[in-house]
Amino acid sequence: MLRIGMSDCGEKNDAYERYLKHVPDCEVVVLSKHNADDLGNCGGLVLTGGVDVAPELYGDWPDETVHVDSERDGLEFKLIDSAIKNRIPVLGICRGIQILNVYFGGTLVIDLEKYYGRNHRAISDAEDRSHQIRIIEGSNLRNFIKQEDGTVNSSHHQAVDRIGSGLRIAARADDGTVEALEGNQPVEMLAVQWHPERLSFQNPLSKGVVDLFNSNIIENKSYKANNVQWRLQNE
Repeated sequence: MLRIGMSDCGEKNDAYERYLKHVPDCEVVVLSKHNADDLGNCGGLVLTGGVDVAPELYGDWPDETVHVDSERDGLEFKLIDSAIKNRIPVLGICRGIQILNVYFGGTLVIDLEKYYGRNHRAISDAEDRSHQIRIIEGSNLRNFIKQEDGTVNSSHHQAVDRIGSGLRIAARADDGTVEALEGNQPVEMLAVQWHPERLSFQNPLSKGVVDLFNSNIIENKSYKANNVQWRLQNE
């Protein structure tokens, strides 16, 4: 059975677990500071949504809009370290795209509405905002889902600013906000700013995201099985 590790996001864990159950024959492992090393036995890592990434990690300073969990930042940096070391594909969702970008030396917009006049916050606790995105030609996401645009939900006030080393933009909102990143050094990474776990699964930007993540895991398992040098270094 495939095991997928996901960072602990508290009361919202269930929504992510239900979403990841669309991966065939899958067990989801919620990773916290108590069992972070279990990622080594997983085939994929999901960085979930939640509070803001500490601005100090990307050379900025907090204002009244920022709410952080520095312990979680440290845990997720450790999980990304382990994913790279053990060649484990990564999927980032909402906060997940932000922590991944910061890990690779990128920066974030502290507050989209305050500094750019862009409102990407949820309408209420029960209702996400929605908007169109454009998927970049040549990106893995576009090649996989076979469409150039679509509608996603939105529930965030920060966003990717300067892109981290080794990452590339895969989608943007109509207002220019970065909506997806990809990278493949040394392992496939996909990160989205929207919440695919809260969209209808029939939306290609929900189903396509988890299916692409699963495809990355399958290809990675094949690489590990057939690459003698990798096995000698890691077994």
